[in-house]
Amino acid sequence: MQNSDFGGMENVGNTTITTNRIMPFAQITDPAFEYMIRVKVHEYYHNQNGSEVTGKSPFEIWLNEAVTVNVEEQYHAFLFGEEYQRLGRVLDLLAPGYETFALDSGAASMPIIPDGFNDPNDLITAVTYVKAPEFVRMVETLIGKETFVRGLDNYFKKFGHSNASTGDWIEAMEEASGQPLKEMAEVWLKQTKFPVVDVATEYDETSQNFTFRLKQRVPEGGKPWDFPFRAALVDEKGNDLAEVLERVSGEQAEITVENVAKPAFLSLNRDYSFYGKLVYDASPEELLLQVRKDSNIIGRFTAFYTLVDREKLRLLKDPEAKPTEDFVSLYYKLLNDRELLEKAGGQFLAIFESVEEEEYAHRYQALYEVKQKLLRAVAAKYTNSLLSAYRYFEEASAAKGETLEEEARVIKNRQAKNVCLGILASLDTPDTHGLIKQQFEDATCASDRLSAFAAYLDSSAPDKVDILRAFEAESKQNLVAWEAFLGVIARSSSADAVELVREMEKSEAFRIKQANDQRALYANFARNRKKSLQTEEGRRFMAEALRKLAPVNEYSTVHMLNTFADIDLMEKEYRLPLAKLLADLLADLDPEKVPSVYNRARKLLLGNSKSLGEYESEYGKSPALEPEKQKK
Repeated sequence: MQNSDFGGMENVGNTTITTNRIMPFAQITDPAFEYMIRVKVHEYYHNQNGSEVTGKSPFEIWLNEAVTVNVEEQYHAFLFGEEYQRLGRVLDLLAPGYETFALDSGAASMPIIPDGFNDPNDLITAVTYVKAPEFVRMVETLIGKETFVRGLDNYFKKFGHSNASTGDWIEAMEEASGQPLKEMAEVWLKQTKFPVVDVATEYDETSQNFTFRLKQRVPEGGKPWDFPFRAALVDEKGNDLAEVLERVSGEQAEITVENVAKPAFLSLNRDYSFYGKLVYDASPEELLLQVRKDSNIIGRFTAFYTLVDREKLRLLKDPEAKPTEDFVSLYYKLLNDRELLEKAGGQFLAIFESVEEEEYAHRYQALYEVKQKLLRAVAAKYTNSLLSAYRYFEEASAAKGETLEEEARVIKNRQAKNVCLGILASLDTPDTHGLIKQQFEDATCASDRLSAFAAYLDSSAPDKVDILRAFEAESKQNLVAWEAFLGVIARSSSADAVELVREMEKSEAFRIKQANDQRALYANFARNRKKSLQTEEGRRFMAEALRKLAPVNEYSTVHMLNTFADIDLMEKEYRLPLAKLLADLLADLDPEKVPSVYNRARKLLLGNSKSLGEYESEYGKSPALEPEKQKK
């Protein structure tokens, strides 16, 4: 099946998977290879969870998907390692703009079980495939893996070849564990957003008691969440002094660890035990020590993430400032931590174009420039060492894995190699152009070639247009290669990015009715917010693309629209034109023909009240926002 909104689809006795994900074509990228592995297990497991036991209503789709994703992730972890798999999920949660926390906190937010929908596709979002599985994982964490499996087994036996409800699944887990879960489920399944938890601590030298004090920020009119809180007190050598796993209920909680030495640092929310964010004011010294010594890889990464976030924020506030030596040294040391990258791959070194502070979180072009500044500082100081690391990972990723486990090791090394290439590419010199071009020309796998192509496209290399044209002609000959090529073009940071996207849209090889082409070009460009939202030509293209795509594929169009979820948080110069784009789009849409697109655009405009107010002050009220226009 070549054209599908999704990677695959389970049907009783007939499971379909899109052609681009059915087998490891020579042109498949490493992320697509990993997805291929996962989607096959996912759809196969649906034979039991979704077919043998089927939801009583469409609203049970979260349950079909969440439990199935849980099993899919177990298989992925079996091949790639628990730490690699879990870190990948944490990156999904934290990625800016379009991933789960961003979606779940903006105007496009919806509960796991919504009150209604216009089309079944409305129920298929990152909330369904990420937040809902995280809820299932929290239940598993609270009751234990073995108990969870017993509860699942009893559920399948009881409801085999019949229909089951959300309540039936919760009751099966309660019966197996003896723990109350109904109230916990009610909040997680019906309330949008997620817990943001402030953490305060106290250590009593006399009693040697350590106390955590947790306070949830509960949405107005909302309820506090129940969740598992896993944390450890760690000494300066990285040894755990104590670890706790507690169920937190209520707006405030206090957890005391008795008779324990004073820790050097805290490892909070280990393994990302709950879906949410912690706010804890650790010192730079504590965070640096944690990045080096924490035995929990998610703890190490979240400490690194916090340090990088603070560094980016400092550079945003003072554009003349330079990256600190502490950051440059730390990043270089992590890049040379072979044991770490063997477990986590290059994904541990991810630097997002985002910051946590809302005032600066949506300055997309400035955030891109800050990231490049950080990478250039590392590259300028450690050029020769980076070249050595690049060669090391190049050799380590040269062999073809004979088994999936061996291929996983190769993929991790290849990630690290391409991180090195990206850092060196930030120098944008003739020497780095030569290195990138050599990798592009000599590459024996798609990921290496595409990584080099992306870096060359964003460079000032004088022959990059020639490389682009040759690669375009080659990619058009293969559906898998064409999809990957379009994705690189759409994500480009080059000055002519919008022009290139327009050109690809006009290509005879681009087929707007094919979901793979839509996702590769339109969805990736929408996520490239420094271009799609913060340039006049990008906004013009977005407006045109949304109108073209809406009658073709509502599902893909809604995903593009989600990019507008946070326009209220953007700088003033962008709010009015983006609100006008949505209002003009609404005026042109037929709510009867494209209800999902119409109602998502309407929801986004109403949800960004500041931008809407500025629009109405300038242009007057939009007729599409009148109550009688709302699609029921």
